[in-house]
Formats: sequence, structure tokens, C-alpha cells
Amino acid sequence: MALIRWNAGDEMDAFTRDPFFRRLFDLASDRATGDYVWYPALDLVEEKDRLVAYLEMPGVDPAQVQIQLQGDQLTIKGERKAETKSEQGKMLKREHVVGAFTRSVQLPYPVQAEKVMASYRNGVMTIHLPKAEAHVGRQIPVEVVK
Repeated sequence: MALIRWNAGDEMDAFTRDPFFRRLFDLASDRATGDYVWYPALDLVEEKDRLVAYLEMPGVDPAQVQIQLQGDQLTIKGERKAETKSEQGKMLKREHVVGAFTRSVQLPYPVQAEKVMASYRNGVMTIHLPKAEAHVGRQIPVEVVK
């Protein structure tokens, strides 16, 4: 029997993304100010020698994003700030979600922390996480003896 570490953050993320419960959160939010809880969508892809995380973060200043790796836990923190309001009018409807966020994901493999790289393009943060050598494996050459 294998033990699996439970991550409350992942459970809450899944809960807040469910369309039914999302509507309940929307009803409890302050619609006038746009104070919604939000999390950028995250995809984690396994490639041969690395993991790649993609986060949708349009409107987030990438220079203000914090990425932390502690053991096998990847945490991304940032904030999408509200655009300046018009001096001549008042906000009638706001659907753009703003505010601070924290996303954490447990990685399935140890990674080489010193080689982790992140880039931001067109509203998407891409984080490259090279797998630790023990999980990449290596090709063993076969010596042909004559």
C-alpha cells in the first residue's frame, strides 16, 4: 500500500474551479469592486527529461511574480492589479478578476533546482523544471566485443 501526501491547496484549487461552486463564490464576492478569488490556470506537462509548467497570467507583471521550489513543491505567487479607473465615470460592471494569487503544485519527481528557468510570453508563464538525474535515466552503451 502506497502513502500519498494530501495537499489541501490542490483540493481547494479544484474546488474553486468547479463551475457549480464557482457560482457560489461569485455570489459571495463583492461584484462592485471586483474582489474575486482567482488562480491562474496551470498545466503541468512531463517530457522525457523535464517537467514544464504553463500558467495563464494575462495582465500580471512578470517581474513581480515569485517562483519558489522547496523540495518537490512548486509555488507561484503574484498579483493582477486593477487598471486605473476613469476620472470621468464610475465602474458599472467589472468582470476582470484582480488580486493576489498563490498556486502550489506537488511535482511527481525531484528536479534540479539550480537549473529551473522561467519565461513569460503573451500572458503565459512557462517554467522549465529539469528532472533530477535519477529520474531521467541514462542510455547504457553496449560494447561489441569481437
